[in-house]
Amino acid sequence: MSSFEIILLLLGCLLASSAFAQVLPRVSLPLVQIALGAAVGCLITTDPTQIFRDPELFLVLFIAPLLFEESRHADKAELLRAWAPVASLAIGLVIGTTLVVGATLHLADPAIPLAAAFALGAALGPTDAAAVAALGADVTLTKRQKSLLSGEALFNDASGVVCFEFAVAAAATGSFSLARASATFLADFFGGIAVGLACALVITLLVGRIRALGLETPTEHVLFEVCTPFVTFLAAEALHTSGILAVVAAGLLMRFNPGRLTAESSRHALASESVWELLTFIINGTVFVLLGMKLPSTIAPTLRTAQGTDFVRLCGLMLLVCVLVVGVRLLWVLALERIHRVRHANDGQAHNWQRLLRSALVTTLSGPKGAVTLSIMLTLPYLTAEGTAFPQRSLLIFVASGVIVLTLVLANFLVPLLAPAPDTTQAEAALTRARAEVLRRTIAHIEQGEASHDTSRETAAATRLAARSFRERLDATLEREASPATMIELRLRVIEAQIAFVHEQIDAGSADRNVAERYLEALEGLQSTYELHRGVSGGRGRRRAHAARLVRAMASRADDAEREQLASLHAATERHAIDQLRAWAPELSDEQQLAARIIAGEHRAQLAATANVRSGSSRTEWRARVQAQCREIETEALAFELEQIRELHEAGELSRVGARELREEVYLLQMGLDAR
Repeated sequence: MSSFEIILLLLGCLLASSAFAQVLPRVSLPLVQIALGAAVGCLITTDPTQIFRDPELFLVLFIAPLLFEESRHADKAELLRAWAPVASLAIGLVIGTTLVVGATLHLADPAIPLAAAFALGAALGPTDAAAVAALGADVTLTKRQKSLLSGEALFNDASGVVCFEFAVAAAATGSFSLARASATFLADFFGGIAVGLACALVITLLVGRIRALGLETPTEHVLFEVCTPFVTFLAAEALHTSGILAVVAAGLLMRFNPGRLTAESSRHALASESVWELLTFIINGTVFVLLGMKLPSTIAPTLRTAQGTDFVRLCGLMLLVCVLVVGVRLLWVLALERIHRVRHANDGQAHNWQRLLRSALVTTLSGPKGAVTLSIMLTLPYLTAEGTAFPQRSLLIFVASGVIVLTLVLANFLVPLLAPAPDTTQAEAALTRARAEVLRRTIAHIEQGEASHDTSRETAAATRLAARSFRERLDATLEREASPATMIELRLRVIEAQIAFVHEQIDAGSADRNVAERYLEALEGLQSTYELHRGVSGGRGRRRAHAARLVRAMASRADDAEREQLASLHAATERHAIDQLRAWAPELSDEQQLAARIIAGEHRAQLAATANVRSGSSRTEWRARVQAQCREIETEALAFELEQIRELHEAGELSRVGARELREEVYLLQMGLDAR
């Protein structure tokens, strides 16, 4: 099988895993990808890792961009506040895991050289925070746990890679010098940080200069970001320093100096996030699928050559290493938590061992092994310096693969039990209320601008169209709080009132019978549609699109006189619907009143659109001028909306995160408005 076919197979597994993850929401995505990879691995005989035989290529393609992306999202305040425990986990725990796993594994199976066992321990030191993130809404972590896990994941990869490289060098050459290793470690550590900061500074200055000249576009911004980890890694490696630490340092510098939040920067950030989301999904997914595809080829030779007792021994070694990795991490985290509680809590909290153990277990299990560990293990050389086979390479990869799977299973099924997801209803409701309040203020501002000036017919129509777009956003916001059943029942009641009103108009001679009967057919068809969808969906968009489409279709087939009659009847019917909703208000429940406000907004939007039906095809230029004025009004209204978001945030009614989310929504709308 060619390399191109393997790549296509990997991409196919990634697509399938995304679909299966929706069907199996309780199973984390990495486990789904491993399972798919294992199924495919049973059907092919080619080693899928053959296209990554160069260890440095694997590090550059997989680890460098993953670490850069993680560092770009680091919480700088929490990282600085928790630097001591983070350093302890990222450096001390990795070294401790390397020594304990290596020494114990060598004692349990002397056939595994000590240096090779240390290499396995070093590769199992780094954690994979992305694997836990795949658990999504099923897990909740405290602020301290999040800061520890994210900070640890940034730096323990570098310390794990450095320890791994020392162990591999010792296993391949048969010699090891502690003094030389210590000096090399310090040079790699601080040299990598220096190179990373220098590269990030140069790239930042270059981007700033391009931006000052007005030449930067979202595409160029994303390309600079995507190329940064690769250029930084290769530059650091060329200078014989740690490329991993250089990438982390570069990402952190860019994170600590993000620049001012503007519409332009938000446009760049949106493009960047979309690209990085795809890249990290592909990289993480590829590694986990490769792990699954590698499992059959790793296990099958063992099953063919080993006796039953030998296979049990190999599985025992895998379980032993897993227990060691989890046990050492648990003891280390317990010690950190105990120290933290003694320093920052009262004696009662510090000695509450049940809560302490639970918190430590969550932090321990939330750091499974994953993409980084497998990436490191796959860089094991096939030959030593003397040209002989690297000792126990297949066995070490087999044990590492098993530990990855076991720790992922523990994280997937135990962490949600120990730390169940919080109820986010209140936070979401608060954000919805804030969004609705901002939109109400903006709509009032638009309408106030129309009322305070002597406006022409064109300006009045443009103002109504602009207000309609904001009412649609408000309706979409409020509809989240009204159940679909309530929305449909109230809409059916309104349609019945509209049908009765049209019959009254016919009986009174106020409407042409032929036009009115065709309009009644449209209303009855809409009524039948809602009857079919009763209890299924709110159908807000269907109602508006359906009604507007029917009226336009009827108008297009009519002459000027019939078109005017249709527009008048449609406007009168929409006004009657609004009046009926207002009259029903005292007898409606709170949820029904909310639904009534949403539906009334839809009918007001229909009423505003009636002018377009009246105008006919002969007024194309008039409509174009109205739409141009509407864009100007919307542009000013979006700027006003940003100001209202700022005021709510300063008043304490909107959190910093919520304000940022609402501002980015407005920036996205401004981008769409510019493109129209």
